[in-house]
Amino acid sequence: MSKEKILVIGASGQIGVELTLELRRIYGGANVVASDLREENELLKGTGPYVSMDVMNKEMLHVQVIRQGVTQIYLLAAILSATGEKNPSLAWNLNMHSLLNVLDIAKEEKLNKVYWPSSIAVFGPTSPRKDCPQQTIIEPITVYGISKYAGEFWCNYYNHRYGVDVRSLRYPGLISYKSAPGSGTTD
Repeated sequence: MSKEKILVIGASGQIGVELTLELRRIYGGANVVASDLREENELLKGTGPYVSMDVMNKEMLHVQVIRQGVTQIYLLAAILSATGEKNPSLAWNLNMHSLLNVLDIAKEEKLNKVYWPSSIAVFGPTSPRKDCPQQTIIEPITVYGISKYAGEFWCNYYNHRYGVDVRSLRYPGLISYKSAPGSGTTD
């Protein structure tokens, strides 16, 4: 029996569906709580608990973390590039406030880990196109890229200041065979 209790925020999205299913395979369905603002994805139904939740509502999120006994959070909710360019203010607010809500709760509840994906959208046209090093010129030109770059600094801050264990990768454009893409760079 797993000692971890995982909350996947954005579980009905392109990455969330497959990640949730795999985490449930590894940790057991009851130990992985799927959540999203939208309706539960058909592929997740019957595989474990689901909570309809708005990650922007910090109180609701905090209550669920306590109620479910969460030890780890995977934050996948975000407004991606194409949609973000249509409404930059909404994209910035969702992408930043959702992360800050999760980081604050992780600090307060002393969660074991937070997983938050960054993106190659942090790079811009001046970044090397081939063999791009980890430390290089970073000049994002989309609100999504800007929010991901700022998010990397927030994660670093919470780690150094409060000891919050945050894990992150800069994802490239991703394609899934199980879920349709949604408003990102690969659409």
